[in-house]
Amino acid sequence: MKSNMAATKVEGRKRIKVSVEVMSWLKEDFNHEGWDRLVFDQETADGSSIMDLLKELARKYLKFSRKASDPKTSLLDYCAVIYNGRFLSSLQDLNIELKEGDDIKLTPGFYGG
Repeated sequence: MKSNMAATKVEGRKRIKVSVEVMSWLKEDFNHEGWDRLVFDQETADGSSIMDLLKELARKYLKFSRKASDPKTSLLDYCAVIYNGRFLSSLQDLNIELKEGDDIKLTPGFYGG
């Protein structure tokens, strides 16, 4: 869902807001317990990529940081990223520049068999 919120300026630098939804057991890595939804607006610098946003979240949430940066696994194996309804399938996709009101969903990575 797109937001109609206007971009704000913080300390002379333009900021934008994006919506972040964390799904399933991944919510625990964001210090959230329970079955309810975890959805929040996250401010980030205008011109930031999805990867920049994930790094900001990692600085804020230590457990997410540890798992997302584990050298034994790919970030996208741990955490699937959905950008405005589209699953991102490569780390290169995380270089997409965010825009005001974008929607990011984080869900546990998918494994097949």
